[in-house]
Amino acid sequence: MKKTIPHEDYKQCLLTREEERRKMNSIISHMHEIYTEEINKVALSTEDDKRMIQEDGISTLACGHYLLK
Repeated sequence: MKKTIPHEDYKQCLLTREEERRKMNSIISHMHEIYTEEINKVALSTEDDKRMIQEDGISTLACGHYLLK
């Protein structure tokens, strides 16, 4: 992923709050049959279930932080 996501994409995702998707190839097995699958996954997102974004839209605090009540 480092090679396919430039720094500008990180900034755009943070400032516009739009998620970025990338295609990923995966090898899966179903009932002992092996398949390849192309998946469109979320590569960048402003949503994080372990951090709370502050009012400025950039700063975060960990869930359970004493300032979050």
